[in-house]
Amino acid sequence: MDSRWFLEDRKLPKNEQAQAKRESEKALKNSNLVRDRLRAILEQELDQSFRYEEDFENPNWERVHVSEIARRKTLRQVIKLIDF
Repeated sequence: MDSRWFLEDRKLPKNEQAQAKRESEKALKNSNLVRDRLRAILEQELDQSFRYEEDFENPNWERVHVSEIARRKTLRQVIKLIDF
């Protein structure tokens, strides 16, 4: 699990951090519905991003292509972040 999920827990006093982290991790792992739906939405967006590259008649095709590559990279990063 990415340590960024526990940023708020690390702001607590040292003696409270371990318990807070365990509680946060438990809450995050129990939020399956939101995580699964978000993952499905992100994967759908990822699939759709390939369609925009197929419009070769667009005079800005190269910019669209580069933009979609960057968008896919970002979507994959978010999917990786919610994989726990």
